Amino acid sequence: MPSSIATSILNLPRAKFKDMEYVNDTQRTQFVRINVDADKRYKPRCSNCGRPAPINRNGFREARDSGAFGHIVYLRFEQREVNCPNCGIRIEKLDFISPGARATKRFEEQVAYLCRYMTLSEVAAYFNLDWKTVKRIDKEYLLRTFEEISLDGLTLIGFDEVARAKGHDYLTCVFDLRNNRLIRVLQGRKESSVAKFYRELGPERCQKIQAIVMDMWGPFLNAARKYCPQAKIVFDKFHVIANYHKVVDQIRRTEFRRAESQEKELIKGSRYLLLKNRSKLSEAKEERLLDILAANENLNISYALKEQLQTLWDSPTVPQFNNAMDQWCQLARESGIPQLAKFADSLERHRSGLWTYCLYPINTARLEANNANIALLRRRAKGFRDTEYFILKIHQVSA
Repeated sequence: MPSSIATSILNLPRAKFKDMEYVNDTQRTQFVRINVDADKRYKPRCSNCGRPAPINRNGFREARDSGAFGHIVYLRFEQREVNCPNCGIRIEKLDFISPGARATKRFEEQVAYLCRYMTLSEVAAYFNLDWKTVKRIDKEYLLRTFEEISLDGLTLIGFDEVARAKGHDYLTCVFDLRNNRLIRVLQGRKESSVAKFYRELGPERCQKIQAIVMDMWGPFLNAARKYCPQAKIVFDKFHVIANYHKVVDQIRRTEFRRAESQEKELIKGSRYLLLKNRSKLSEAKEERLLDILAANENLNISYALKEQLQTLWDSPTVPQFNNAMDQWCQLARESGIPQLAKFADSLERHRSGLWTYCLYPINTARLEANNANIALLRRRAKGFRDTEYFILKIHQVSA
């Protein structure tokens, strides 16, 4: 094969195909080594500033490259040392490999792509590599790909926590809701963690924040009021409804303990029937739900108030929202069910962060969808010991 054709197929900028050989190495099994030389038509460039620079010393390196025809491929290429007038002694810049890397960029892209959908051990087995090597390649690729995102131009932001591992080990995701993008992943969910983000944002950019959506977690609220006092706080409706679901489940358990044997059999296993919207139930499940509600007054009341609670956010104006909320709280207290009265008190305490939805109809739906992707990522990896790597993977699945 003419060398010009081989050079074209290899697609290595500023390099020319020399020859190739088949190697039977006991440490790396059998592999193909492709030897390339520098294309002398081009002057070497400094890897730091990118400017042409005179050669200080010739040298060769070897790196893993994309496989071909079922064979592992290593690339042996010329990479010279240059004496840059601006930067001093540096390694030559080559577009197909990063300085100090032991694999070409296209091989790293292959590894990183598979790591998005497979476990490290599966990718390692596919490429005949150690899983630690695969992780290193993937992590270095992600570090280059997901550089720190600019915080300029933020007006609407959202906070939500995601579990890093069992045992109340959390990370906090910060989203730019106007542009629908993840901008930061903070370690922990304490006020100090969130405050660090606001300090990075700076006073000038903090002043431009118009609204912040969050759950009712105190540290999020305290940090927002301290660093962005002008911003409207919007308590996420999905978290409010999720908290009410917990109340419904508490009532279900209480009624189950009180019930006679026949009614216990009816209530048993009804948790998701009571929590799901009726429109999402099959005909058979809806009939069973109606039987449960007809048999137990307290469950019927809590379910009816659940449906009414969801309509609060349909109110177009602040007065209408407050009026609807007053009616709901009154019904909850008049029900005589302690759990409902306690939840009504909680709504009253957080009222100012609920009616603001009429002014800024934002929520954490995008964040919750992202949390589902993160949960799949965490289960596939069976946990992450390297927090920095886990944060990079979160950016990847959120892109």
